[in-house]
Amino acid sequence: MHGEGRQRDRQRARGGEESLNSGAIDESTLYWAERRVLDHQRKLHRWARAEPHRRFGDLFNLVYDQATLLMAWERVSGNRGAQTAGVDAVTRRHVEEDIGVLPFLEELRSSLRNGTFTALPVRQVAIPKKSGKLRLLGIPTLRDRVAQMALKLVLEPIFEVDFYPSSYGYRPGRRAQDAISEIHQLTSRAYEWVVEGDITACFDNVDHQVLMGLVAERVTDRKVLRLVRAFLRAGIVAQHGGFAASLTGTPQGGVASPLLTNIYLSVLDRHFQRVWERDMSPPWRRQHRRRKGLPNYRLVRFADDFVVLVHGTQSDAETIRAQIGEVLGRELKMTLSVDKTHITHIDDGFAFLGFRIQRRRRGNGRRVVLTIPSKQALAGVMHKIKQATKTGTSRSLGQVLRKINPILRGWAAYFRYGASKQTFAYLGWYAWWRMIYWIRRKHPHLTWKQIRRRYYGADRIREDKLVLYNPAKMRVERYRYRGAQIATPFNIDVVDPAGARFRRTGHDDMEFVGQVSELIT
Repeated sequence: MHGEGRQRDRQRARGGEESLNSGAIDESTLYWAERRVLDHQRKLHRWARAEPHRRFGDLFNLVYDQATLLMAWERVSGNRGAQTAGVDAVTRRHVEEDIGVLPFLEELRSSLRNGTFTALPVRQVAIPKKSGKLRLLGIPTLRDRVAQMALKLVLEPIFEVDFYPSSYGYRPGRRAQDAISEIHQLTSRAYEWVVEGDITACFDNVDHQVLMGLVAERVTDRKVLRLVRAFLRAGIVAQHGGFAASLTGTPQGGVASPLLTNIYLSVLDRHFQRVWERDMSPPWRRQHRRRKGLPNYRLVRFADDFVVLVHGTQSDAETIRAQIGEVLGRELKMTLSVDKTHITHIDDGFAFLGFRIQRRRRGNGRRVVLTIPSKQALAGVMHKIKQATKTGTSRSLGQVLRKINPILRGWAAYFRYGASKQTFAYLGWYAWWRMIYWIRRKHPHLTWKQIRRRYYGADRIREDKLVLYNPAKMRVERYRYRGAQIATPFNIDVVDPAGARFRRTGHDDMEFVGQVSELIT
């Protein structure tokens, strides 16, 4: 049976390759491309894992491979940002309807292969932050995004071997809930002091020379290094139209930026991991350190947001904060934000990735650590619901529900792994009343008595089969801590993806975080 299945897979892949050569993109073509790219990725990951000091010198041919570019296009075009144009004003629709996907990819492949590819400047876009300030994003052209995704598909399985378990952001198979779960695990075991770290303008202050040195630790292919440097030095077209050179930083909005930032900040992970393995492992060493009055501490990082959990005293936490500042300044040429880097006790609580993490005392006197949606996250989603129901009475009820339901469902799915039941009930109540006010404005002739008779009660605000989603119906459960080894598409030969401890997430972490990040901030 297994032999027949493999034979069918080979026939399907062969058919996909023939379809691509004939100029068609169908299901078999995409299957062939996916299998080919995944096979390359698993080999690279296996070689990098078997030889920790190996440097790869022949990667560029994989970057411009037909299958790699096709999968890069599928991932970029499937993202909501594919309709956002760069400085060349080209969007996915323009490529599909006017240029053609295959001619577009073939032109990109030729330019990469013959060395004529040039990265265009990114288009600067400002979005508001929760602090009231503006966050500047850099939007590359669609062509550059596909090239960056192809580069990421090749480099990611190599550097995944070198990344540390303490890093959770924008990595395959990992998600924000894994970081929250480890924090809950540690704070429930006497790690009571928390250093809330914030790096000043992290994405803007990435030193290109340091970053290229870190990439070169694993990659010697000059063409790949030249392509990475080209994206870093592409420049910025500001909102007012002026051009600015990008001498430092990685543009937020670039496809490869999260991977490059993880490579850069892995220096911080490496520092804490070495101390942990040298001085605090196995457990008896941690016990010995505590008897001598020395602290134990552990880093948990999600992209540029991180916390250090300390089993010790407040003065120990202050010493570690100073130590972090020294490491960032000496090795990464970055600084800690004085205003945003705090030292907090777990009983006072702190916010991380949209959750409020705090230890409280139950009625029986037992102290437990709770993870609940933060007030800022709740205020953010309530503001979105309010904006969606504030105006637009010319729209139908179904149109409003189609806009509100994904917001409610996505927010509840993110926060379902925590003590969120009361928050969900309140959010459902708030959304119901906002819809009632919207219906009242749309139908001013209806009396309150008629509105109550028609819409009061569960699942009464509906149009045909479309019903206002109630977050209180979302099942709340504790997210199971998965430990250091987490299954990815690359390491299934060493980590069982079917095991409960090493289960993979059902969605791409980067895409999911992109969809709900605006809600949790």
